[in-house]
Order: sequence, then structure tokens, then C-alpha cells
Amino acid sequence: MKRRIYSWFMIIIMVCSCNRNKPLDYALQVAGENETELKTVLNHFKKNPQKLKATKFLIENMPYHFSREAYFMSTKKEKYRPDISQFNGEKAIKMHCDFLFKLGYRIKEQKVDDILTLDSRFLIDNIELAFTVWQKPWAKNVSFNDFCKYILPYRAQCEEVSHLRREIMERFVPILDSAKVKTPLEACFVLNEHLKGIMKYGHTGLPLYPTIDETYRSGISQCEGLCNLGTFIMRACGIPVTVEQTTWTKMDLGHSWCVVLDNGKFYSFGPGEDQPDTHARSFSEVRHRRPAKVYRSRFDPDFSIMDKKDDGYVTTLKSPLIYDVTNEYLDKTTSIKVYVDKNNRKKGKSNQVYLCTYNYYEWCPIAIGHRKDTVCYFENVVGDNIFMVADSPDGNKLRNITAPFYTDKDGNIRKFIPQKEHKQTFTLNKRKKKLDQEHTLHFWDTEKERFIPLEYASSTDTTQTYDQIPTNALLWFTIPERIVNQRIFFIENDSIKSY
Repeated sequence: MKRRIYSWFMIIIMVCSCNRNKPLDYALQVAGENETELKTVLNHFKKNPQKLKATKFLIENMPYHFSREAYFMSTKKEKYRPDISQFNGEKAIKMHCDFLFKLGYRIKEQKVDDILTLDSRFLIDNIELAFTVWQKPWAKNVSFNDFCKYILPYRAQCEEVSHLRREIMERFVPILDSAKVKTPLEACFVLNEHLKGIMKYGHTGLPLYPTIDETYRSGISQCEGLCNLGTFIMRACGIPVTVEQTTWTKMDLGHSWCVVLDNGKFYSFGPGEDQPDTHARSFSEVRHRRPAKVYRSRFDPDFSIMDKKDDGYVTTLKSPLIYDVTNEYLDKTTSIKVYVDKNNRKKGKSNQVYLCTYNYYEWCPIAIGHRKDTVCYFENVVGDNIFMVADSPDGNKLRNITAPFYTDKDGNIRKFIPQKEHKQTFTLNKRKKKLDQEHTLHFWDTEKERFIPLEYASSTDTTQTYDQIPTNALLWFTIPERIVNQRIFFIENDSIKSY
């Protein structure tokens, strides 16, 4: 479902990019019946040049935003979304959802376009409230341009639009007033410390994309839901904030967090968790938390990043609503230069290439680079990671064009091409809490382009020994259960180097 929604999104982006010379005219044109509502907002602020300019900023960028609405659908086509604040914890919600499935309910998702649905009352209130908090001591030095990008917007990502801005402003602004904060950074510290007591990371048990309202009421969500709510709260209080994201390279899945803008510099923080003075440092100091690439969200698209020779492959990395900010973090970045494997050089090719990491059972793209002849180039990547390069000549799927390889902090490359004629012996420890399950060691076969299982030589209750491991191989030790963080690794100097 995610891929289908984003496929539509990319088409709209490409169509609209051709009309960016007259963005307001185009926005009104695609609004359809909602054009009247948008013109009402423009007319409302026509005597206030600054608010009118802010209104135009919102409307011009609305065609590129939508809500990802998720709900249960009954056999009678009735929509239903459980109110998680009415249940006693994750288990109770999960039991309720399991019961719904037994009754024949199914999960449905739909895209709700901002430009087609947001009415004049909502937009006028949002603009007025944003301008009200912009006059606060901690926000008054925020430039108009930054105000439009990081305080004015009514959404962070693709969550359902919330009407709680006034309620949140009235609840939290007095906390900042009493603290007598003078800068966005100071305001963020004070408010985020308060949020620690009312929101926390956790699984709700609801298999639906979180909304701001339910996260606000329950105080529980995972990182994306916390970021959406945290951004919404901060902006409602006049603090310029947006969301950043990464795909992990030493863990499975990915992560989102927020950044606050103060005097031209962004400071990262975890909403209701890590403060701006410790967040980025915790990334650098904890090995498995070091992001190889970081992308920042924006409300106004930057079409200049779009490649005119795009291969057609659909990925969020191509969205003009995110941009690369890896260089703003503490770990040194490097350039990667890697040669296409000889057996792939004569095949059809694309000059657009993808840097992939092994994440939750598949190679996932985390960066886009370019290919020149037989060499692939990627910029601003944090090393000490294992990658693979792929391209997409048909625009539909990725095709590996290099063996997996290790990149050190300086960009030096070591490819994992298994030497099948040379074997090594190694004993691996089974997972402590999964000792009763079958464990299997695999190596990445560059010819078959997949992980191949190996037979163990001997086994105990806690270990498994293999004597047919090809040297210079990328390895993967797994159990049948699909769980997170069954990480790839290689053997060096009789020790495991895990990634």
C-alpha cells in the first residue's frame, strides 16, 4: 500500500513541477470544487500583505501533501477506527483488533488530498494562530521565510490533519511564558522536558498509521507518531521544528526524530525523550545508532533535486519534500567510489544508481548516486558500514550490480566475493532466548545473488559449528521466525564483525 500511494505521489510531483512558475494558479486549478474555499482564505487576508504572503505559501504547496487515512472496514462497508484511549493497554487493543478481523473487518487506507479537502475555516484559524505565537519572545526573531517553513505548516508528514492547534497552544504556551525563554532552542528544551511526562515511546497495539489526536490523547506511539505530535505541539507554540529520518544500517527498520531551528542552525532532539544537547551525541557515541544517511522533511518541495534522466524507479529518496543533511551530524562523512562487477558491465544499465543496506530481510536503498562508465559514486555517506549497489534499468525493480562491500570511515572498499575453494571453520552462539529454534548460517552467493544456507558440522544446546564457510564471505545466521535484527556479519581475525 505504501508503494502504491507513493507511486501516485511521484506522478503528481512530476506533473506539478512543470507548473511551478505559476504555483498559486496551478494550486487553485487542481483544487476543483475546493477552489472557492481557498479563494475565501486569500480574500480574508487581502488587506494584510504579510499574512497574504503566508497564505499563498501554504496554498501553493498544498498540492504536494495528503493525509494517509487508515481505518477498519466492516463487511457492510462501515468505517471504524478504535479509540485507543478507551482501552487498557496494548494487549487489550490487540485483542480488540483480532476480534475485528474474526468478524470480517479489513484494514483500508486512502489518500486524502489537502488541496481538495481543507476548508477556509481550518486554514484561516491555522494562519491566525501561527502569527499569534510568532510574536512570542522566543519566536519573534525567526525570519518570515523560516516561519513559513517551520511554524506555519499544519502537518509534519502524511498524518491526518489535526484541529487541535488552538487547544495545544492554550495548554503549552503558558509554560513557556512562565519560563521566560528567549530563543527557540531554550523553548524547545523547556517544552520537551514537559513532554517527557505526557508522551512516551511504545506500541499501541493498533495496526493503523497513528494520528496526532490519538497520540495526544493516549500519550503513546512509536517514533513516527511521536515526531508528528511533537512537531505539531512545537509549531503550535511558535517553535520552528521539522522531522528527520534514517534507515538503520546496523539495526533493522529505521527511525524518525525532530530538529529545532535556532539562529540558522538545526539541533536534533527526540520528542518527549532526548534533549537537543544530547541527542546527536548519542547517535555518534552508540555504534549501532550512527546513521549512514539522514534526510530532513520540508513543506515546500525543491524540484531542483529531481533528475531529468530519472530511471522511473519509485522510492521516497526521490521526493522533493526531503533533503540530505547527513553532513550536519557529528560523524565524518565520506565519498564512495565502487566499481560495477565485471559480470554486470555488459548488461543494460542506468546511470542512476542506489546505495543499499541490508535491512529486515532485504537490500533497501538509502541513497541515490550516479554511474559513469563502470564506476558508481555516492557522496556524504558515513562509513564503517556494509552496502551493495543496485540500478533499475526497467524502472520497476532494483538489480544488484556489485557484490556486498564494506566501506570504512575513509571510503575504502572491501568487496565480499566468497572464495568457495577456501573453507574456514567457526563456532557460532545461538540466540539465548531462541535456543529451541533451528539456526542456519548463510553466505551471500554473488553468482546466485542470494543467501545460501550451509550445513553445520556439529551442534550443542547453545552453539553450532561450521567447517565449510567460504572465506571472504558475507554471512547471516538466522532462525525461521521473522524477527528484527538478525544482522549480517563477516569473520575477521577469528572474530565476528556484525552489521
